[in-house]
Amino acid sequence: MAVKQQADLGRQALEAFQRDLPRLWEERPGQWVAYQGERLLGFSSQKHELYRKCLEQGLAREDFVVFCIEAQETEIYFGPDVLN
Repeated sequence: MAVKQQADLGRQALEAFQRDLPRLWEERPGQWVAYQGERLLGFSSQKHELYRKCLEQGLAREDFVVFCIEAQETEIYFGPDVLN
C-alpha cells in the first residue's frame, strides 16, 4: 500500500474515531476499537486480541488503526497557565 494511501486511511480513521467517540464512550468505555479508514472493524477488551482479529482477516498492520475508548483530555491555554 502506498504511503499516501496509508496516511489517508490513518487520517480518516482518526476522524471517524473522533466522530464516534461520544457514542463509543457511552457504550464501550475502556475497550479498544479498530478502524480501516472510515470503516469500523471491531471491538475488544484487550488491545492484542483486536490486533489478532484484524490480522486474521488478512489485513496488514498498516491497513488499520487501533484506539482506546477513553475520555479525551482538553487543554485550554490562558496566558502562561494551562487549565485541564
